[in-house]
Amino acid sequence: MSEYSQDHDPSTGAEETDAVAVVGLSLRVPGSADPRSFWRSVTDGVVSLRADAPDGGLHAGQIERFDRFDADLFGMLPAQAAATDPQHRVLTEVAWQALEDAGIDPERATGRIGVFVGCGSETYYREHVLKDEKTVRVLGTEQLALGNSRDFLATGLAYRLGLTGPAITVQTACSTSLVAVHQAIRSLLTYECDIAIAGGATVHLDEEQGYVFTEGGITSPDGRCRAFTEGSAGTVPSSGAGIVVLRRVSDLPGTGEHARAHLLGSAVNNDGAARMSPTAPSPQGQADVLREALAVAGLDPADVGYVETHGTGTTLGDQVELAALAEVYGRRPAGSGLALGAVKPNIGHCDSAAGVIGLIKAVLAVEAGVVPPTPSQPGDGPDVELGSPSFELPRVSRPWPDDRPRTAGVSSFGLGGTNCHVLLTAAPRPTEPAESASSTRRVPHLAALSAATPEALRRKARDLAAWLEGDGADVPVADLTGTLWHHRRALSERWATALPADPAQARERLVAALTVLTGNGGRRALTAPRLAAVLPGQGVPLAGAGAGLAAVDDRFAADLAELAAEVRRAGGPDLADARNWPADDPRLLDTAVVQPLLLVLGLAGLRHAERHGLTPGLLLGHSVGELTAATHAGVFSVADAVAAVVRRGKLMASAEPGTMTAVRAGEETALRLAAGLEVDVCVLNGPDNTVCGGPEAALAAFEERCAEAGLRTTRLPVTRAGHSRAMARAAGEFEAFVATLTLSAPSVPIVSGLTGKLLTDEQAVDPAYWGSQLSNPVRFTDAVTTLLEAAPDTVLGLHRSHAATAEVRRAASAARRGLLVVDAADRAGTDEAADWYGALAALWTAGHTPTGPARPTRVVALPAYPFADQRHWVAAPEPQPLEAPAAVPVPDLTATAGEAAPVAAPAEEQSADVSTADAVRALWQDTFGIAELRPEDNFFDLGGTSLHAAHLVSVVNDALLVEIRLQDLYENSSLAGFIARTEELAAERDDVALLRLLEEIESEEGQNSHE
Repeated sequence: MSEYSQDHDPSTGAEETDAVAVVGLSLRVPGSADPRSFWRSVTDGVVSLRADAPDGGLHAGQIERFDRFDADLFGMLPAQAAATDPQHRVLTEVAWQALEDAGIDPERATGRIGVFVGCGSETYYREHVLKDEKTVRVLGTEQLALGNSRDFLATGLAYRLGLTGPAITVQTACSTSLVAVHQAIRSLLTYECDIAIAGGATVHLDEEQGYVFTEGGITSPDGRCRAFTEGSAGTVPSSGAGIVVLRRVSDLPGTGEHARAHLLGSAVNNDGAARMSPTAPSPQGQADVLREALAVAGLDPADVGYVETHGTGTTLGDQVELAALAEVYGRRPAGSGLALGAVKPNIGHCDSAAGVIGLIKAVLAVEAGVVPPTPSQPGDGPDVELGSPSFELPRVSRPWPDDRPRTAGVSSFGLGGTNCHVLLTAAPRPTEPAESASSTRRVPHLAALSAATPEALRRKARDLAAWLEGDGADVPVADLTGTLWHHRRALSERWATALPADPAQARERLVAALTVLTGNGGRRALTAPRLAAVLPGQGVPLAGAGAGLAAVDDRFAADLAELAAEVRRAGGPDLADARNWPADDPRLLDTAVVQPLLLVLGLAGLRHAERHGLTPGLLLGHSVGELTAATHAGVFSVADAVAAVVRRGKLMASAEPGTMTAVRAGEETALRLAAGLEVDVCVLNGPDNTVCGGPEAALAAFEERCAEAGLRTTRLPVTRAGHSRAMARAAGEFEAFVATLTLSAPSVPIVSGLTGKLLTDEQAVDPAYWGSQLSNPVRFTDAVTTLLEAAPDTVLGLHRSHAATAEVRRAASAARRGLLVVDAADRAGTDEAADWYGALAALWTAGHTPTGPARPTRVVALPAYPFADQRHWVAAPEPQPLEAPAAVPVPDLTATAGEAAPVAAPAEEQSADVSTADAVRALWQDTFGIAELRPEDNFFDLGGTSLHAAHLVSVVNDALLVEIRLQDLYENSSLAGFIARTEELAAERDDVALLRLLEEIESEEGQNSHE
């Protein structure tokens, strides 16, 4: 029985439980930069090698972006990116694409993600980086080793992508990447990790990379690879990279990810001494690894219908491989032929990446149900004898036989004898999930895009809009938006929008919005933004409040029901169907009804926000909204709060009838106009927005005075004048009732509407405070000022709080604060669900991490991330003629990071009046690879690390002959501060003594040289 799966059935290709699935893949090979175009080229028999050039030269295969890298996306400084081996960089981008193909965001994935990768030799390090004096001087050998040594390939990738599982570099020459897959499978099956990425890269260092043909060597004499063809004489070296993403099949349900193929078994061995030389292959070793892989998979050779061979096109290599294949796979029942394939004739030999590229080809073959061809090329001889009458070498693609399971093998054999064979089969087609009750609801959609830079965000929008009108035309909108929200990394430049529930309207609206985005750009997200919540008081329109959200969210509806039941148990009104009351229902004017209803809506809204990952760090409630805030913060238990607000509402309702009006004036003006009338200032909503209250006749007289003064007034829909002298008796009785309750200090800061300041612990547990809060004016203007002083980044207004949030917006604008204020539910009559999704979009764009909509039923394959087209390269030094005089190597501090430093003029011709400030600025520019720096730029905000800091201090001391310390940089981390500190130390320097010391050193060196 297979240790990869239980009960594998070769007749059906189905396996269960511990099988390992390929859930994502990506590659970059000559002629193709993605799996889709690669598969099209393979099935069309396209050869992407250049063959011999007109000048007779031989060229290696090259890939796109071999010298490019998106440093911003992966948080690398330009200078650091230029000094990093392109193999490390290419593998980083390909791994990112593979994870996106799988629909896995490492930041949100459950479980650990392991890394198993390898690459080619460290030529860039030896021939480019270490030979560039400026790069070595600026970055230091320790940093350079981290970006170039194969020891740090896997760990560097794990760091850049945020992966926490095993990070292991695998090096077995040509079989490296397939052995890496084997190791990744083992790690998954032993539960060292839960997801694994595996593969490899080899990158040549020139667009026109040439190679030399040597008689008897392994390279081709004509730039073509002709596997299993008479007269084949060698392979063609090529750049290439590939990554597969693996998961245990048992972990897939519920993720939305789908298997592209299942891996059934693998094996690795070495030829040992059973070969003619250390580099010669052994048919016995290869046969043994084929047999072992079949045994691990629980397969008979006849179960396998296709083998992607190593197929290098070398005479000896092909003969040995065919002999091994014939020994293991050659004896087969009639009608069970074995198709052989080789990808190297298409793209060349990608060395360390060759094995995983062969695996990707086989995955695509079993997924599509197509047997791919080995391409014919000009100059091919006839096929060699394949070693078994059951073997064939297809030259055109054909469908997989219907009567055969889509099971394949992949071989990769390393120079030095490390052999690997992997067996895989087509994954069962995913079944469509049964439609749930919630899926039939008209729930809005939420589309979200993010990128590392504004330009990348615009390109991403353009690509997605084009895809929606092309390949993505039939993709369900919910799966599309769910993939964008749940299965893509949330980067710093963001854009999001709520879309209608109707799929056709949503798609149309999304395309239009993306088209606008291609020209406008998004918003820079904040890091860990702080959220405040605002809750309204009485006077807001409540008809239909909660209905729209309850219709699409069962848990919100359940909260409303639970809290309404609490109100009923406390002797309050029946609010079970309050969300269905019409706007003219008299209950919506009854204080005894409205105040419990506000508490129910507020608490349900806060719970709803926190379920979606939005936890306010500051609460501001208007009047009765402050009791809601206090309940959420734990001052009152829910039961006590409900009892208190029921009592509060009844007490206020029993007060003398009265009314309230809002006047466009400040407190002082309102008091002057109310003088002599039974009218009180009840609420201060803004500098020119005061609410006054009193008996009807008195308030009418007040309104006449306001009109005579040219001030507009607006009556509020209330029947009692809250926070006026009419509430004195109610306040006393309410204080006595609160005294019977158990109160606690708030767990979340609350802004007091009574004082306009932060509520203290002593006030929170004092019944007298809550009595006074009922009868004294609401100083909302002061409270908003206090809220702004607490410096939240965003404010969320809950359930119809637009009047309160309008004052927050006004105050923030007056204070020139870039505060984002979002209403979770807008005015009466709007679609609450759409409002909520719009709020989520705005908050996510600002940098919050709400959970958002439901996960998609299936991850959608979307356009790949548009990497920045930025060249990062350290040029190899030009060879110097032997007769050329050696110039004094004085560094050019203003050269662009990553370029070779030009030969400087002799020392006596150098200008000696370069200022300390200019020299320090130039050293910073070189360290970061940034051409322009501002005085306020901070070393660590720019991306500097402790390693950068230690090296920069050393370079500055050597260049400027000062004794600056590492602590000086930590304490003066802005460019201006560091320059000032360096100038201070330079001013303390004794240049006369220093020059005398230098002269003595030079004199001693001269004497030593004569001796």
